[in-house]
Amino acid sequence: MLPKILDEKILPLIEEARSNNDPNIVKEHLPIWMVDRLAKKRKITDDESCEMVVTILEVFSKMWALSLNYHITNVLGFFVTYAFNQYRNRFRRTEISESGELYLQLWNYDQPANEEVPTKLWEEINPVKAELEKLPTLTALVLSLQFDLPMKQNLNQLLLWKLRETNHDVEGFFRDWEEKRFRQRQLLSRLSGMITRYTRKLYEASDPNRRKWYLKQKKIWILRRTRATDRSFFSEREIAKLLGISRKAVRNHLSQGKHELRRVGKDLLHYA
Repeated sequence: MLPKILDEKILPLIEEARSNNDPNIVKEHLPIWMVDRLAKKRKITDDESCEMVVTILEVFSKMWALSLNYHITNVLGFFVTYAFNQYRNRFRRTEISESGELYLQLWNYDQPANEEVPTKLWEEINPVKAELEKLPTLTALVLSLQFDLPMKQNLNQLLLWKLRETNHDVEGFFRDWEEKRFRQRQLLSRLSGMITRYTRKLYEASDPNRRKWYLKQKKIWILRRTRATDRSFFSEREIAKLLGISRKAVRNHLSQGKHELRRVGKDLLHYA
C-alpha cells in the first residue's frame, strides 16, 4: 500500500520545485499523491496503484513541463486530471472507440503541431507515430492534414510540391495554417482550463449538491473539448483543393489510413 501524502505537504514541495527550477524536489512524492487522489475516485488495486506510480514517473518530465502553464492555485487540479487521463489510457483500452479517430487524438494529446521530428527521436518518443511512415505517402499526408499530425521531411516535400502544382500561395498557406493552429490551441487550452477548474472545485467541495453541480459542469466542458478535438483540422474539401484530388479520393485515403492504423493501434495504444 502506498503512503499517504497530504495536500499541505505536496503544495509547498511543488512551489519549492518551481522556484528552484528543480522538479526532482517533488518527483518522489507527487506521483504517490496523484495516485492516492485517483484511488479515492476509482476502485483500483494495490498493483494498479503501483503501476500507475511507475507510469507517471515515466512521463514525469513531460507532465511537469505542462504543469508550468498553470498557476500554483490551479496546479493540483491539473495533476489530478493528468492522473485520470493516464489511468484511462493505461487501463481502459477496451472502451476505446473502433472508429480510429481516438488513436489519432491521443497522438496529438501533447503536441498538436506539425513539427519536423528526427527519425530516431520520432520512433523513441512514440512508436505508434512511426506507423504513419509505413503508409503510402499520399495517404499519410491526407491523414496528417486532417488531424494536424507531425510531418517528416518526405511529407513536407510532397505537400510543397502539391501546393505549387495546384498554384497555391505557399507562404500564405503556411501563414494561415499557423493562425488556424494557434486558434485551435487557444480553444483547447481554454476548454482544458475549465475542465481543470471544475476538477479542482470537485476535489475541494464537500457538500453533495455542490459536488453534483460541479460534476455536471465538468462533464459539459469535457464534452465541448471532445467535440472540438473531433473536428477535422482540414476538411475533406480543403484537403482535396490543396492536393488537387477529388473528395472521393480523399475519403479513400482516409479510409485506408484509418484501417491500417486501427489494425496496429490496439497493440501500440499504450505508447500514445
